[in-house]
Amino acid sequence: MKQLYLEKEIEVPEDLKLTVKNKTVTVEGPKGTLTRSFGNVDFDLSKKGKQVTIKAYYINKKRKAATLAVVGHINNMIKGTLEGYVYKSKIIFSHFPITVEPDNKKRIVTIKNLYGGRKHIIVDIKGEDTKVSVDKDDVLIEGIDKEAVGQTTANMQEACRLRGKRRKDPETFMDGVWLWDKQ
Repeated sequence: MKQLYLEKEIEVPEDLKLTVKNKTVTVEGPKGTLTRSFGNVDFDLSKKGKQVTIKAYYINKKRKAATLAVVGHINNMIKGTLEGYVYKSKIIFSHFPITVEPDNKKRIVTIKNLYGGRKHIIVDIKGEDTKVSVDKDDVLIEGIDKEAVGQTTANMQEACRLRGKRRKDPETFMDGVWLWDKQ
């Protein structure tokens, strides 16, 4: 049976300010401000009091998935501006000590001495509010945008993988910066 109508409601906490204008959602909270446009998805977005309502009509699988993805994005924006996101990565090496140097002003992270190589690996820090810090063998990636924090962590992890003619057995050679905790 085909579903004709889908409606989801999101409760907005008291200490947040959420505004909706032409499918653009802005969330202001104690940690910062996030803005995102959902113009490519076919649904109705409205706000009454402390509730955001998302309605979609003539639902098929793609439209339902897109609408529920918007609900998830708005929930992530609310959580990010209230609490923030912290991803912890571990610097792992067996012989050659790896050095990770974040530069939050230039928005890059430099990984040095991976497998004893002389080439420095440079990884971009995604998002404006994302900050990277190093504490001994832990790398902390913090921010209010879940996608930016996750993408920065994934880029660091992907930069440590050996490709092409330098490819080695991943079960034996595990050097790199690997994600181990999400908060």
